[in-house]
Amino acid sequence: MPALNNKKLTFALLCLANLAISFNFAALAAVVPAMARELGVADVSAARLLHYYMIPYGLGALIYAPLSYRWTFRNILAGSLIVYAAANLLCGVSGNLTVILLARIAMGIAAASVIPLALIVIGKYFDRETRGRFVGLFFSSSFVASLAGLFLSGVASWRWLFFVPAALGIGAALLMMLFGARRLGHRQQGAVDYAAVLADSRIRDIFIFIFVISFLYHGVHKWFGVYLDHVYGLKQLAISSYFMLIAVFGAVGQNIGGWLTDKQGRYASTRLGVLILALCTMLLLGKFPHWVLAILFAGFSVGWTIGHNGVSTVLTDLPDEHRSEIAALNSAVRFFSGGLGFFAGGSFVEKNFGLTFFGFGVLMFASSVFLKKIIRE
Repeated sequence: MPALNNKKLTFALLCLANLAISFNFAALAAVVPAMARELGVADVSAARLLHYYMIPYGLGALIYAPLSYRWTFRNILAGSLIVYAAANLLCGVSGNLTVILLARIAMGIAAASVIPLALIVIGKYFDRETRGRFVGLFFSSSFVASLAGLFLSGVASWRWLFFVPAALGIGAALLMMLFGARRLGHRQQGAVDYAAVLADSRIRDIFIFIFVISFLYHGVHKWFGVYLDHVYGLKQLAISSYFMLIAVFGAVGQNIGGWLTDKQGRYASTRLGVLILALCTMLLLGKFPHWVLAILFAGFSVGWTIGHNGVSTVLTDLPDEHRSEIAALNSAVRFFSGGLGFFAGGSFVEKNFGLTFFGFGVLMFASSVFLKKIIRE
């Protein structure tokens, strides 16, 4: 019983850290129009705060595998969460977009510690037969946080989207130091070798797929706030409500994906998720009644999270000796490519949202063809 309780406590602390870094991730995409108006800048300029976070996050993720051989998981997580909290506080009090963008760079690098280290711990201490469900529950916590952030974005100033995660980050860091002494008090053994990991064609192919699908997903998702403002003329509360819908169905999709991954296999889960994601993205070519748009957004979220769970669980199944490098590369590739996808999508959505989304959806569908070769049960 003590061992079980310790495992539950470890998992709860990881989920709390994920809550802290996820609180404003989706909500900020929803409030870009409101921030732009208050700061006196164009929507496209304010939207830079998204890839100013994502690209540094992707690059920053690569530093945490080497650090996990020198310092304990607990110390790395607690230290990075304090930096994350300080950067959020600076964004919340600033009225200058340049200052906010610089703070977002620091925020992205700091936040990048949580998911790689959490996947290392889950892969290291949790049984293969239940790993998919723990991965699903862990990522579900990010959707719960996103839902809370999105609700706040609809009823309060965007500045609270920085103040709340600042408080959560400090609280999570303190709890890590007070109660994370067992499993989180360990370090990785051995040495980091990213080149050796990427020399393995199976691992390399998985990361190529992750790069492509993340590029396409974020090239669509991160423009939804501006899309709803420009195409549907929605106010902030309505925009936030659509993002809340995405968050709710994201949590549902993660847990459906966890069950499918464990029961039906990694390939079946990932392929189903990508096909649902691609179909819903392509259908955004048209302009629909709000209830139809809501169904498409819900399907888009469920598809992404089912596929996300399948691929994430594949990564926890890979060889133990490269677990830290794989976990770090997962976050690095997802966020770096996602930031690039959002940046690249900007030049297309300015011309036509519907055609951009349709084109990205076609590419998502095409990427599913390669899954049989990439994911071997």
